[in-house]
Amino acid sequence: MEDEYYVQIEHDMTKQHYISFIAAVSADRIQMVKLYPQAMQRRDFKMNGVKKIYLYCNRSGLFYLDVVK
Repeated sequence: MEDEYYVQIEHDMTKQHYISFIAAVSADRIQMVKLYPQAMQRRDFKMNGVKKIYLYCNRSGLFYLDVVK
């Protein structure tokens, strides 16, 4: 879609090591998706001024990516 970001991550998704959530953050909105061990790692987010994408790993902590247009 033209108005969505497609986010796919390459990361372990085992019961012991996984990404817990992905959040797309803009100035006035947070779009958050909870992820579960052994589940698909692909998500779509509406663009709506998104500036950063945050990912939380249960072992390594919080990471972010700056969105480049």
